[in-house]
Amino acid sequence: MSPVAWLAAALVLVGAYPAYRFARRAWRLRATGTVVAVVAGQVVGLVLVVLGVLLLPRPDLVGAGWFVLLLAATVVPLAIGDLVQSADRRALRATIAGLAAASAVAVLCAAAVPGFASATVAGHAVPVNEKTLADGYQLSVRIPPTASGFSAREAHLFVPSGWLRDPSGTRPVVEMMMGQPGNPTLGATLDALHGLGDDRLAQAPFVLVVDQLGAIDKNPPCADTSAGKLDTYLSKDVPAWIDANLPVSRDRTQRVIAGFSHGGECAVYLAAKYPEKWGAVIDVSGPDKPGEHRPVFTRNTYFGGDQAAFEATWPANVLASRDYPQPTVGIFVTGQEDDHFRPQVEATATAAENAGWKVTYWAVPGEGHSGPTLTKGLETGYNQLIGSWLKAGATGAGDRLLCPADQTARPCAVTQAAAVAGTVAMVDLSVLALFLIVTLALFFARRGVVLRRTPLDD
Repeated sequence: MSPVAWLAAALVLVGAYPAYRFARRAWRLRATGTVVAVVAGQVVGLVLVVLGVLLLPRPDLVGAGWFVLLLAATVVPLAIGDLVQSADRRALRATIAGLAAASAVAVLCAAAVPGFASATVAGHAVPVNEKTLADGYQLSVRIPPTASGFSAREAHLFVPSGWLRDPSGTRPVVEMMMGQPGNPTLGATLDALHGLGDDRLAQAPFVLVVDQLGAIDKNPPCADTSAGKLDTYLSKDVPAWIDANLPVSRDRTQRVIAGFSHGGECAVYLAAKYPEKWGAVIDVSGPDKPGEHRPVFTRNTYFGGDQAAFEATWPANVLASRDYPQPTVGIFVTGQEDDHFRPQVEATATAAENAGWKVTYWAVPGEGHSGPTLTKGLETGYNQLIGSWLKAGATGAGDRLLCPADQTARPCAVTQAAAVAGTVAMVDLSVLALFLIVTLALFFARRGVVLRRTPLDD
């Protein structure tokens, strides 16, 4: 038997007599109701703990909260016993007030534990259950165009499961844009994150897929033009909304802008223009300029025919026009069979490398300008970034109290509850033993008992 087990057994032996004496006195003084109330209350408390282990969606997340619950299961019944025993109305009111305060504290503690409550993100209550803790959660959100006035469709937000396990922390964040024509949906993002496996999914960032088009059939440049102040919307309105509504890091190395096709070109342009805002960019099959298939039409329609203004929005030109004292991570992916956009992505990646960015480039074998290229490109980007965030300590695995990493939810909860129940029992018995020792010491001290040696008879 372990030393802890021997100590527990010793405490049980020490505390057995005081417990018996209390029960005997209660019987003699006809305090049976008090004893019954205390014992019944403790049994109910323990039953509630057992039900918590069996019924909560993730009882292993309660962790140290089991201490609070089991202490409550011990202390509150004693207060109930005092309530039953008390004949003084003033004492009765004080006891009721104390129980009410204890209940309020218990509710507040429960609300802070993911095993019991929902988490709030951007004003939405996210349910915490087996599904959301495994797969994360999706929300539709409206981002007000406060500075830009740009008319954007609703954005879609991915809430990572790892954050739901510990809503007290922050996470990296990705501002993502889809292609044209297209909608700001999370499908490709979810496919990519799930493709990385459960561990990477649990360590994923918040991902906000925003609308940079305004409508499925529009094709505006990612600049402030006659089509609207899209640059201002993406570089000011969206980051301001993120900071005001999401529990995300303000460190630029943990803030990413990403996109596919039209969105990829936007992502590189904005990351190049505002290096203080984003520390990394993922460009999947992005063109090298706005409206690259119709450059004359784009110049005349959106830039008033001003060639210099048009060229100032080309990502390669922005990259060449400034210094980057803090390196930006650039992840460029395209389809190997995409003869149209692959050369453009390669040119932009080369310009980024020449500007001092830390560039990764990959041409997906056998793929063109397609959904599989997007999914594999995002997998590549997220895998690289999540790995770097883990090394830097930006995200964690969410260690659970007393549980090994491979232990599933309910066995982990049993381990936690049993361990803290044993701890609480040991503390209770220690207090009882101390009470017995002090009582015996006072007993002998007050009576001046002197042990004398009795002479033996001849």
